[in-house]
Amino acid sequence: MSCTNKKIISTAAVAVAVITTLLNACSTTHYVENWKAPDYEGPALSKILVIGVISREDNRRKFEDQFTKLITSNEITGISSYTLIANLEKHGNKKNVLAAVEKTNADGVLIVTTHGVSQQDRVTRGNVDYIPNMGPGYGMYGYYNRSHSFVYTQGNTVTDSVLRIDTKLYNASTEKMIWSAKTESFNPTSSDKIIMELEALVVDDMRASGMIK
Repeated sequence: MSCTNKKIISTAAVAVAVITTLLNACSTTHYVENWKAPDYEGPALSKILVIGVISREDNRRKFEDQFTKLITSNEITGISSYTLIANLEKHGNKKNVLAAVEKTNADGVLIVTTHGVSQQDRVTRGNVDYIPNMGPGYGMYGYYNRSHSFVYTQGNTVTDSVLRIDTKLYNASTEKMIWSAKTESFNPTSSDKIIMELEALVVDDMRASGMIK
């Protein structure tokens, strides 16, 4: 292999690594764990009742509407549960959930539970930077140890805001959980961003696992 080809391959590898790092940096939501029922063989669900277990009713409605919109496609329909169960705290019992499933002919129930925002400390690593010295005597050859100054930036403690979310998918006919995931969102800035990231993780994973169409 020529030096030119080696250089091109090396440059491409660096570019891929940089792009991957940037994409990961843009995402604040990641899996803590996820699970799939090993004995579930289908069929893939096509009509899902979305239940957002969130403290405030207005936030619940916004969350369910956004999540439902994201999962709805030509092959799958999402249904916001608040249109059938007005107040989960008072009416979110099994009887009412099953009634909503029957009324909508849903074959799946997706329950998304938020656990509020907690604080978590982490320690950032310190860095050593090299700053070139200027002036006579700092030539191109030798003198390396005295041609640079070393500047150490001390690490410190940073407090992150962490939103933990549980997502569970049930088969409506058997009432058994067939898929679940725990996610964490670090320093969330908006519900829209969190839902978009959840969709990228959760919906894509459920589809890849054959749980939904």
